[in-house]
Amino acid sequence: MTVSQANMYRFPWSKNDNPIGWLEVTDKCNTYCRGCYRINGMEGHKSFDQIKEEIDLLQKLRNCDNISIAGGEPLIHPDILDILAYIKQRGMKPLILTNGIKLENNRPFIEEIKRAGAIGFTFHIDSEQQRPHWKGKSELELFELRQYYADTVHDVGGLWASFGMTVYPGNLYMIPEMVRWGNKNIDRVHGLVFIGFRNAVMEGDFDYFANGKRIDLHTSYAADSDSESFLTSEDIYNEIKKHFPHYETSAFMGGSHVPDKTTWLVAAQLGTKNKMYGSVGKRIMEMFQVFHHWREGTYLVYSPSHRIPKIATLLGLLDGGMRQTFGRYWRDVLRNPAALFETMYVQSIGIIQGPDLLEDGRVDMCESCPDMTIWNGKLVHSCRMDEWRLYGTYVTPFPRSAVADPDRPVWKAGDGASLQPQIPIGAIKDNSRKADEVMEIPSGD
Repeated sequence: MTVSQANMYRFPWSKNDNPIGWLEVTDKCNTYCRGCYRINGMEGHKSFDQIKEEIDLLQKLRNCDNISIAGGEPLIHPDILDILAYIKQRGMKPLILTNGIKLENNRPFIEEIKRAGAIGFTFHIDSEQQRPHWKGKSELELFELRQYYADTVHDVGGLWASFGMTVYPGNLYMIPEMVRWGNKNIDRVHGLVFIGFRNAVMEGDFDYFANGKRIDLHTSYAADSDSESFLTSEDIYNEIKKHFPHYETSAFMGGSHVPDKTTWLVAAQLGTKNKMYGSVGKRIMEMFQVFHHWREGTYLVYSPSHRIPKIATLLGLLDGGMRQTFGRYWRDVLRNPAALFETMYVQSIGIIQGPDLLEDGRVDMCESCPDMTIWNGKLVHSCRMDEWRLYGTYVTPFPRSAVADPDRPVWKAGDGASLQPQIPIGAIKDNSRKADEVMEIPSGD
């Protein structure tokens, strides 16, 4: 099934008017994720003063409603509570992207995080992590861990909880189980995020250049093969759609070079603990984005509540998706009046297709990238920030074949010498280490 952009709302976000500010507070981590874009422990924790400067700059350059705090693992930063409080003080919503390890059997820490101002967590859990005590577990076995985090955050109350996983060909078949689990826990799982795996192939059809010199790519996503790097957002969409007729996307973003590609796909499902009824349509998604920008001056990505009042059924007058959804709901109420007293929730599903290397060497990014971050005072794509950390610029792939766009300049290697990373390779922590080795990285405090 082909995703139709005509049936979705194109997010109006731009580089300097975007709901998300992506803040990386550390590159240190207490586990290993195969799909991670960041070299573990290369620079360590940023100082609180530097982090405050980056928060201020994100607000100035991005006009963001939310700050997504990432890493590395942000919860191991010694100033995480102060960081949360500062973001809240600046009038933005802090959300923590975490593997959750620091929160296991640690409810008091979750309560501290809430008091400091966090709106919630996005937990990244998948079978390609080297998670302590969960190594080698399947996606199915990891539902026990996901349930633990969902229940714990729900018990604390007043916090957002969403769950993400990197999608490889080997775990694509588990996506329906993930959606089924999320639907079953719609009262405590606010959203699901599926990210298609991507890497950069060294022994392929391209050479890599930085500042006009040939390089040997040393980023964490350099690989010998692209055999797992082909899944698209449409592949993931179809895997969900064929199992869940109520699911439908309502908004998208395209590619920076390929306009008919969908890099981000967003759905907002509606249902109760007992039954899913449908999905929001594009008109309602547009209305919420435009209204929030008109009222608050920023676009919206995280709503403080995911409960849907019954009066919202009137929105069916404006939106075809809502009309069908609430039609099913009221027919269900007529058959079973007790359904009228069940709470209805909204649960998002986000699908992200990472950067794609085109045949002519251009890299197709997400248009108006929501996950741009700060590097040395400038906005860069977070998924490619290690290129800046290593080489001081974006890496430029150039096809080895003679068939290329004649209008594009040919990158020359200068005097023939290879450009070396700005940080010596020997000082870079191997991102492929097992979790117990990674945890031995000095704190640098």
